[in-house]
Amino acid sequence: MRNCPCGSGKTYATCCGLFIEGEQLAATAEQLMRSRYTAYTDANIDYILQTMRSPAADDFNAESSREWAKTAKWLKLEVLQTSCQGDKAYVEFKAYFSLDNKTHIMYELSEFHLINGKWFYVDGEMPKPKPVTRQHHVGRNDPCICGSGKKYKKCCGL
Repeated sequence: MRNCPCGSGKTYATCCGLFIEGEQLAATAEQLMRSRYTAYTDANIDYILQTMRSPAADDFNAESSREWAKTAKWLKLEVLQTSCQGDKAYVEFKAYFSLDNKTHIMYELSEFHLINGKWFYVDGEMPKPKPVTRQHHVGRNDPCICGSGKKYKKCCGL
């Protein structure tokens, strides 16, 4: 059994697989966001489409998204913060992936709405990065600043 790509530590079958395979509905916006990340790791764009509504769905190009998802090497998901106010929820996250041997980070604040008892992704924005104050230079052999536990040169310093 494979571990779930969302980083929960559970198996795919007992985590995001429950939602992607239609066995359960995501009870929270964070569960939906994690399952959408997992769907991207498998280039399962059908699930992505099923879990989104306007305005996010308005200009969504399924074919280009499928090709992008297939060519990316998905590295990890980091959920930074979640908040919920009734039928609206927000999940701030970073998704790490590699394209053309270069590591990228998709940093987003996603908005979700609960519609008829089911969560949907409706919009997302890239928050302005918080200013970084460096206390010292990060060396190639230092632990990576993303917290992966790997050396910087083997992780984000590619």
